[in-house]
Amino acid sequence: MIITQRVEQNIDIVEISGRLLMADVEEARNSLKAIIQEGSGTLVLDLSQLSFIDSSGCGVLISALKSIRAREGRIGLCALTRNVRALLELTRVIELFSVFASTEVAMAAFSRQPQ
Repeated sequence: MIITQRVEQNIDIVEISGRLLMADVEEARNSLKAIIQEGSGTLVLDLSQLSFIDSSGCGVLISALKSIRAREGRIGLCALTRNVRALLELTRVIELFSVFASTEVAMAAFSRQPQ
């Protein structure tokens, strides 16, 4: 698993690539928590390069959601691969998030919405 972060238009964009498994949970949770604490309050998780996620990886996403909501911020998922979308739908985790087709669509949506 690799996590990269950039800021565009005052929106934190985090790309998670590879596989998000139980072995990666602590690192992923800590990385996202730090980005949320230091960030703008708007977070887009680009999952276009995430090939697989397990239930503990879903827990990381939920943890990020709780952290951003504690800051009264916003979070969205974008560019879900078929495998990732299937698990998020099966576990109903997808219902907790705004989901966008691409980073650009997510950024446009968040730019139009007041925080």
